Amino acid sequence: MKLDPARMVDKCGYINQQVAELRELVSGADGDSVLDDPWMLKGVKYSLQTAIEACIDLAYHVCARHFGYAPRDARDAMIRLAEARLISNGDLRKYSAMIGFRNRVVHGYQEVNTEQIRRIIAEDLDDVQEFTNIMLSLAGQ
Repeated sequence: MKLDPARMVDKCGYINQQVAELRELVSGADGDSVLDDPWMLKGVKYSLQTAIEACIDLAYHVCARHFGYAPRDARDAMIRLAEARLISNGDLRKYSAMIGFRNRVVHGYQEVNTEQIRRIIAEDLDDVQEFTNIMLSLAGQ
């Protein structure tokens, strides 16, 4: 099977939209207070969760369609991308950490605190966009 470029572009668009909206939300003068509001914090977590889910969907899609491989889980999909040198080993560590964050949010393995969210928004959103750049390149965009 071949990659579905339209699907990949759509997922990347969604991810980039979430990243842009998160940056806009916290860039204002009261950006810190946004994360102090419990309902806003829930929205931020949801945006991060769904953006990461879309990254995972892309990784599964590439594994299935490009490699004919069915990953056991999200980390296995990322490992396969690293083995194929589509992402670096450093990127693999970053994306594995993103998956771990997503698991904590979804399954409640441990409380995700506001400081973790602040750090992710300040330091890790570029990594998410880099993943979409890799996927768009693979899709021929």
